[in-house]
Amino acid sequence: MKITMLGTGYVGLVSGTCFSEFGFDVCCVDKDKDKITNLKKNVIPIYEPGLENLVKKNKDANRLTFSSDVKKKYSERRHCFYCSGNTCKTW
Repeated sequence: MKITMLGTGYVGLVSGTCFSEFGFDVCCVDKDKDKITNLKKNVIPIYEPGLENLVKKNKDANRLTFSSDVKKKYSERRHCFYCSGNTCKTW
């Protein structure tokens, strides 16, 4: 199953990482391009015990990816979770 997580904060990043740990193909998407660039470099913007290791592990296994292309990733995936405190208009 392919999943898109819209938002890479405490809910989106943690949930997306956990879904990828379960074996799902997950893309975490955020409109903040700097945040996505950092996530691709294993720079985690939040603190959650064990999260950094799980992100790296699942990125290395190609189950977890990051993108700032919201429209493309939303249209490519069948299952999307909206995990942002921002309103939909900002996406």
